[in-house]
Amino acid sequence: MIPTVSSNGSEGAKDQVRQRKRKSVGELVSLYEMLYRLAADEGRERTLFGSCAEMAHEAFVRSLVGDGFSYVWFELPLLGKPRFDLHVAFSRDCLGDGVFFPGAGNGYDELFRWYANEESGGEGLAFAYDVGEGAIDVPAVHVNVNRAPLDDMDRFFALAGASDASARYRSFVKRLPDGWSVWYAGVHPGRPGVPVRVDCFVHSRIRRAYAADPGLFERDLRSCGFTADLDALPDLAGALLSSPYTLELQFDVLEGGEVGPTLGLSGAFRMQVATQMQSLFDEGGTIAGLMGHVERLGIADERWHVVRDALYSLGISVPGSERKVIAYCLPTFIKLRMREGRALDTKFYLQATAV
Repeated sequence: MIPTVSSNGSEGAKDQVRQRKRKSVGELVSLYEMLYRLAADEGRERTLFGSCAEMAHEAFVRSLVGDGFSYVWFELPLLGKPRFDLHVAFSRDCLGDGVFFPGAGNGYDELFRWYANEESGGEGLAFAYDVGEGAIDVPAVHVNVNRAPLDDMDRFFALAGASDASARYRSFVKRLPDGWSVWYAGVHPGRPGVPVRVDCFVHSRIRRAYAADPGLFERDLRSCGFTADLDALPDLAGALLSSPYTLELQFDVLEGGEVGPTLGLSGAFRMQVATQMQSLFDEGGTIAGLMGHVERLGIADERWHVVRDALYSLGISVPGSERKVIAYCLPTFIKLRMREGRALDTKFYLQATAV
């Protein structure tokens, strides 16, 4: 359990903690700016990231809560106008002592305080901002529930401002097929109906069964309540099932409890150093093969080649400090989306942090 300042402790002690946090804000913001600029130089910003940097910076600042640096994800669509969305995730360790500024983390003070003191369940609490849509006032709130007791989720949804979402989540999880495990779940308060997002990993044993018999995959999607057409499934799922990457599935559970018509199918990468990850983008590499396929499907354009040069893992000095860190920006997964039976788009998710 992460220690907190006792409610019986002096206000002076709490003020000291808050002052320390204020001093760390500048360094955390500098680290974020460093990570972003290493990924998005002038050319990559124009062709891959778009003109979202200022708004993403503001979203990051609004997320600051604890002393430690969070993880950020740059969500990069590979079709349409260059843009990106920003995800900011917190481990318990980076939340520190559980004492936050009033209004910290978009006003989710109680949610962070609860999470900082949870002994079981979850491996990260995250905000997701629709930066590319110009909407950062009401972020999505997700919690990694891998290995977490389901009882914790009632409290999470209540503190995330969507108590009614818990029943929807539980109902959906009860229908999950054999070999599927929930990785993270959350709510999107800024979207109509406040959909519940549930993301599942598929066990390798089940993934191999789907590759051998695609009909089993369709059967399991239906059993969990997905009712939309699956016309594009063979092209999308086939590409992922024939790759070496872990299969991950993303669903939205809507206000009435029904599963939304958009399905995300992701390939999760095994983390390696940047040079190894970059080689997968080269001719003959597994990412290059997968991206060539989705480009031919018309759900990505040639900008995926630019992602290769946005990757890095290196030691670097912290701006304005004598401290040095290991900074990295690496792809964690690629997501192919379909909606109402049609292939929709492709996104890369790049994870960046400094340790």
